[in-house]
Amino acid sequence: MNELNRMSAHELARLIREGSTTPSAVMAAHLARIEAREGVIGAFQFLDAERAMERAGAADRLPARGPLHGVPFVVKDIIDTQDMPTGWGFEPYAKRYPEKNAACVQAFLDAGAIPVGKTVTTEFAYFWPGKTANPHNPEHTPGGSSSGSAAAVADFMVPLAFGSQTAGSLIRPAAYCGVVAFKPTTGSFDLSGVMTLSSSLDALGVMARDPYDLMLARAVLTGTEPPNPPDFGETLPRIGLMRGPHWQDGEIEMRDTCTRALARLAETGMETLEVAHPPLFSKLTSAQETVMAYDAARDRSHEFDTYGDRISPQFAALVEAGREVNEAAYGKALEIRNLANAMFGQLFRDVDALLVPSAPGAAPEGLDATGDPLFSRMWNLLGVPCVAIPVGQSGNGLPLGIQLIAPRFSDARLLGVADHAHRVLGT
Repeated sequence: MNELNRMSAHELARLIREGSTTPSAVMAAHLARIEAREGVIGAFQFLDAERAMERAGAADRLPARGPLHGVPFVVKDIIDTQDMPTGWGFEPYAKRYPEKNAACVQAFLDAGAIPVGKTVTTEFAYFWPGKTANPHNPEHTPGGSSSGSAAAVADFMVPLAFGSQTAGSLIRPAAYCGVVAFKPTTGSFDLSGVMTLSSSLDALGVMARDPYDLMLARAVLTGTEPPNPPDFGETLPRIGLMRGPHWQDGEIEMRDTCTRALARLAETGMETLEVAHPPLFSKLTSAQETVMAYDAARDRSHEFDTYGDRISPQFAALVEAGREVNEAAYGKALEIRNLANAMFGQLFRDVDALLVPSAPGAAPEGLDATGDPLFSRMWNLLGVPCVAIPVGQSGNGLPLGIQLIAPRFSDARLLGVADHAHRVLGT
């Protein structure tokens, strides 16, 4: 048997159901990995190994009560947990204990999953980084804001992790750390108990190492039956490369990764083509920045007004910029979004998914910043589902990746396409 901590969530759940292993054995394997690597990676804001083993022991004595029975997971530290602190990456809130679990955490618990701890987030899920390092090279950033979640999954500490995205906080760290991530259609997952940064843009998401685990997590979070692995038969998905308005802002390795991935998909019999972006799309990134700043200035005004001298310069600048955005400018940004959404479906007349960059390149060196969310901002503004897929490595051995995009509310189909593409690309 492979090392338990290197297996996918659905493989672990199957072995536990079959009696081939136990939740305690699974948890022990993951905790051993955490003990060996946490000092280097720094993925955890709060770790409760003793409680995790107690819960695993209790699960040993119970029949499998859900599709994630006995499977370890971690929770980004902006998501409420009743028995673990939720500090939002902000030191004054480090000992904040919520009264109840966030809806997503409770759904995982009800499905039999076992929480291990809370993972590091940037301050208020924005730009001020935490302690986490990239597992592939600790001198490089893991990305943000879901820094600890991406690193924990990439380093085989857990198979599943919750994250969130307002600009690029799921897709970018997944790309930098070489894992898969799913940002659903905005509003698809219950955000009860999740800190708001921008109520118009925030989305809950999941990270894993296997796309089928993303499908399984989605089923748990939406209260639907876990799907069968997709089988497209002879009708293979159609993929379109959209270079987009920021194509030349990315590194050449990123651009090569996208074009090589498209060529590889074509070699396996999939229909591929290039799709031009509408001129209006060049305005989406700026519109997202306007909406995000406007919302943040209101959603987090209490922290700004109460703890002004303890807030990072980056977050202070965001709130100050947001307070300068008037209602007319905010309305104009939303109008651009709505116009773009109205034409979005036309882009999918001949394709099932768009292949676009996930980040400007590989993870930058240094831990004092988390990289640029440029290649996710526009998609997050549109609220469309996105899946990050690792594809190869940069010249310095760090992961590179792509993301697949689909129209709103086509999440299940997109995850199936991503699973197929992941297998074809051999990642």
